[in-house]
Amino acid sequence: MIRKAFLSVLLCTGLSAVAQQPAVLAKVDSNAIKTLFFEGLRDKLNENYGKATESFNKIIALDPNNAAVFYEIATLNYRQNKLKEAETAIQRAVVLDAENVWYWKMLAELYKRKGDMESLTKALDQLIRLDPDNDAYYFDHSNALLLSGKTAEALKGYDAIGKKFGSSVALTQARQRISLGTGAAIDKQAVDKIVKEEIGDVRSHVELAGALMQKKQFEPALSVLRKARLMEPQNYQIDLAMADAYKALQRYPEAITSLKSAFEDPEMPADQQIKIVMMLLSGADKKERLDDAMVLARTAVKLHPGELKLIALYGDALYEQDDLTAALTQFEQVLKVTDQIYGVWERVVIIQIRQAKFGDAIKTADAALSVYPNQAILFYYMALALHRNHQDDEALKQIQNCLQLDAENGIYLELYGDILYLKGDHSAGLVQWKKAQAGGNQSKKLIQKINEKKYME
Repeated sequence: MIRKAFLSVLLCTGLSAVAQQPAVLAKVDSNAIKTLFFEGLRDKLNENYGKATESFNKIIALDPNNAAVFYEIATLNYRQNKLKEAETAIQRAVVLDAENVWYWKMLAELYKRKGDMESLTKALDQLIRLDPDNDAYYFDHSNALLLSGKTAEALKGYDAIGKKFGSSVALTQARQRISLGTGAAIDKQAVDKIVKEEIGDVRSHVELAGALMQKKQFEPALSVLRKARLMEPQNYQIDLAMADAYKALQRYPEAITSLKSAFEDPEMPADQQIKIVMMLLSGADKKERLDDAMVLARTAVKLHPGELKLIALYGDALYEQDDLTAALTQFEQVLKVTDQIYGVWERVVIIQIRQAKFGDAIKTADAALSVYPNQAILFYYMALALHRNHQDDEALKQIQNCLQLDAENGIYLELYGDILYLKGDHSAGLVQWKKAQAGGNQSKKLIQKINEKKYME
């Protein structure tokens, strides 16, 4: 995690954008060239790149050694994402004028975009030559070496930065990242040194802790995160990282405490909360974690009262705890706002059937089918509610609709057999029960129905 984050920000200092160099015309006597040059600048300012390029190309035809014009052509191509053409033009510019910092900056930017680290280091050598007191160029040079896989040379570069410019948080972080980014094991002395060093802001602490955890250095990672918490007592990112470390150490009560603290931070995104609660509700240790999932879901709903997916998830947690009435309240709250969360419909129908509210279940299934007409299971629940409500004629129609969508489902076939049997067609009912068993339904009740050749509740 830390290495990826690090590499994404490398080479950003001093090279973030192609700056606008003050126009410097070559010393020419031709008024025509001057006129064309300023016309090109005007068209470039107005984003009329085609016309601007035309003016600058006319100048090159008259004065092929005009470095400033090659620079302008390069910037025009860069803005149009014509990177190869931009590189060709700026390379010509630095040949004609190797003392211009702006030209080398642009060439370095193009090499960075291209991923040509070897050429980038050479361009940075020139920038260091022209501006030896700018530490950003030294950092970028070492970063480019690191990206090239030249770790030893990069470390030498960071050492040189320390000697020339002194110690800094940025330098410490760079060295830490190299130490933690290699595949080699890291000894306790090196870890202790990293933890004691000045790290910087909260984000840097969290990133360093992540790198330490990748090295399975969980206790040192916790030490770093505790330092971060002193800087910012309420920060969900710190709490989540601590939860990861505690979980890895199998210190589950502390992991849950950290998760609860994270969930109490209003800055924690609802989507992230949803993922964590879902993980707790679906894990192998689901029963043990159910109470924790409940607390987290309830906290999340309080902080994000308008997040319907969170409300539905809270309903799921209540359902898993068998608090059907409270769960139904949450699901119905969602349905008042949207009919586009399918799982909520299914939960509501199931609860209503379990609570013997068959009339309500029939209405809910009918409403759900108006939104999701191709869901076999909704027809099944409709048929089941009708059957339980002693409306077997209508139940028969609905289970037949269900089987048109899923003809081999053992659960559906068993209900079909039940309805047929109760309507008096015992032999047809038995046939469907046997089909249900062949379809994978091995319930004891079904086997008993087949063996005794009769329906039973």
